[in-house]
Amino acid sequence: MFTKNFTKKLVSVTSAFAIIGALTVPAMAAPATPVSGTTSVFYTSENVIVGPEGSKWGVKIPSGVSFTNNDKTKTGDAYGISLISMAADQKGLEEIYTKLEVSGTVQSKNGFKFEKIGAPGTAKVGQYEYKVGGTLLTVDDKAQDLPVFTLDNPKYDGEFTLKVPVSAEGKYSDTLTFTFTEKAAVFANS
Repeated sequence: MFTKNFTKKLVSVTSAFAIIGALTVPAMAAPATPVSGTTSVFYTSENVIVGPEGSKWGVKIPSGVSFTNNDKTKTGDAYGISLISMAADQKGLEEIYTKLEVSGTVQSKNGFKFEKIGAPGTAKVGQYEYKVGGTLLTVDDKAQDLPVFTLDNPKYDGEFTLKVPVSAEGKYSDTLTFTFTEKAAVFANS
């Protein structure tokens, strides 16, 4: 059998392990209250306006623009405007036409300002501008002329710049309406 001294040591060692084990078990806290927020995710495909019936051209316009207070300038091909071929046989414009001239306008619904989404008729706030091929479009809600598109100049780069950020929280938008008119067209095989 065990000696009395051995039993005391066993009890002491066992007690020590129990105390150490109790110290290493984390204290149970009240469950945390979660907090959350949302982020809008958008997907927009190419936006192409098809020319009038009988023509074989279209115009690729920006499919969307999204500003934040930290992202105030959008430049490049995605924000420009391009005259493109709509031929079923995928021929280029220069293979289809010997001459092609297309004029265009852009009109801002809110005068290049923003209206709060879900609150139509609210005050127009903030301001942005749109530059296409060096032509600055800004300020009012009237249709403004774009550069003329030709076989020699079928594409113009674009740049959107947020000039005056919106100070109130929320989502705001504007709508740009692009209109194009064929001014001259001569088919290559006519």
